[in-house]
Amino acid sequence: MSIRFTFEKETKGAVRYKEASDQPIVGTLYLKKARLKELGLENLGPIIVTIEKEEQ
Repeated sequence: MSIRFTFEKETKGAVRYKEASDQPIVGTLYLKKARLKELGLENLGPIIVTIEKEEQ
């Protein structure tokens, strides 16, 4: 399952994203600014998060 998030606001140490859906599954997502920079995601545009069931 892939979920699209859009930039909502910047906090002191994180970036807040909101789920772009009429029926949210996750809702709000906070990502640490330092990790975003390491991943090359500094432009604060939309992101897609993928959720998968772990195989056991």
